[in-house]
Amino acid sequence: MEQHPTTELDAAVGWLPNLPTLRVRLTLRLLTSGVFPAQKGSMLRGGFGYAFQQASCPRSCWQREECVSGIICPFRWVFATPHPPDNPRLHDLRDVPRPFVIEPPLDARTDYRAGEALELTLVLIGRGIDFLPYFLISFERLGAMGLGRDNVRTRLERAEALAPWSPVGTLLYHNGQMLTGTELPILSSAAVVARAATLPANLHITLDGPLRLKYRGTYIERFDPAALVQAACWRIDALAAFHANGGWEQSYRPLVEAAEALEVVHEAATWRNLQRTSTRGPTRQRMDLGGITGSALLRDVPAALRAVLLMGSIVHIGKACVFGHGGYEIEGRG
Repeated sequence: MEQHPTTELDAAVGWLPNLPTLRVRLTLRLLTSGVFPAQKGSMLRGGFGYAFQQASCPRSCWQREECVSGIICPFRWVFATPHPPDNPRLHDLRDVPRPFVIEPPLDARTDYRAGEALELTLVLIGRGIDFLPYFLISFERLGAMGLGRDNVRTRLERAEALAPWSPVGTLLYHNGQMLTGTELPILSSAAVVARAATLPANLHITLDGPLRLKYRGTYIERFDPAALVQAACWRIDALAAFHANGGWEQSYRPLVEAAEALEVVHEAATWRNLQRTSTRGPTRQRMDLGGITGSALLRDVPAALRAVLLMGSIVHIGKACVFGHGGYEIEGRG
């Protein structure tokens, strides 16, 4: 395996696209009782697109396959993002990544009572941050539409913008009222690179949800550092190209090649089967969303790769990112 010098890796990550992110904690107050699935991400995502369209799109466009408006409304920017004219590398990309991630509660609880709270985290990415009010209104509408098989009604009680790397938030919204004049704690790529440089070289990675990731034609069933780095680089590139100021200005291949040399120890990975029913189109379709869960330790990770993996943990990687899949926690180990 060819070893890339540190300067080459640093140069590669130095061109890390600027991809601003914002984490917002939402508290939904249940108005009725009911049963939720153990994996709540797909439930929360299920009707969200329709709720967002109602909140941001002219009524004449509802229930239509094509937009009848001459403007690009927030719904189209988020769910039907136009291809950037100056980026030919991504012109054949059919599934444009959405500029948000819904991180559901990690517990597997299913029974909920009226009056209880359901907390989740919304990650807004790039220009998705500009549409924060529409996201909040959409969660209000989604709660009125009902969640899960029991159509549990909820009310968006509060929204807090979380400071980077902190569970503490600044109140943005409370009981139907947006609080103005609040400066959003937006995280920049430069801040991610700076924090990664302070982490120890040994990284412990814990998957928050199933990671369904294809590498070299097959789905991985173990922790593969090169697969993780490539997926993170690709997603950062695509998100920045469509929802920020452009993707990588040079090849990130040296980062992937360097990741192939990383040692994986204390690995505990298992495959978890998971399916979702898609209601898009004329017929219901079953979607396989299974992937690996577990944790592992990566030894002697260069700062450049720590930066890419840290950014990947924020925007998620692999299939079904918007449901909250492909998220992971990084902890430095001395």
